[in-house]
Amino acid sequence: MISRTKGLTLFLSLLLAIFCTACGVYSFTGTSISPDIRTISIQNFENSAGEGPSNLTQVVTNSFRNYYQRNTNLTVLQRDGDLQLEGQIISFTLTPAAVQRDGNIDQATLNRLTMGIQIRFTNAKDPEQDFDQQFTITEDFPQNVDITSIPPAAIDRMTDRLVADVFNKTVANW
Repeated sequence: MISRTKGLTLFLSLLLAIFCTACGVYSFTGTSISPDIRTISIQNFENSAGEGPSNLTQVVTNSFRNYYQRNTNLTVLQRDGDLQLEGQIISFTLTPAAVQRDGNIDQATLNRLTMGIQIRFTNAKDPEQDFDQQFTITEDFPQNVDITSIPPAAIDRMTDRLVADVFNKTVANW
């Protein structure tokens, strides 16, 4: 009886493996990367917005490199990868999101930080996948937070969301 159970378990495991690979390359992280793609190059992001913390370019660049290393089997190269990702920070602005009138004075009750990046993606193996696109994310803050006092953890959260959006567009095909 035990060998029959082991045989059934082995058969079902084999069947599951066949189904997971039958429709192409599948990964449990949701990526659909062709097997001939082994490398990615991620260039340093430039801060064209001129705003934000002094380490914003480093935070954004490292977030991209770490995310792709964690969620794919791709080797990150300095340049000329099978996939190539480059971009720049194009906006980092804090604007009033909600305004309340107090007598004759309009006052912001909520501020919204908008962070935008322009991404140029090149797939050296399949140029039809190439794109040049802007990605934007926002987060709201209390009225007493100005652009110089935004917590680093909030910038990290926003960057992580931007990276996930770009990741989904580049290798998850969402």
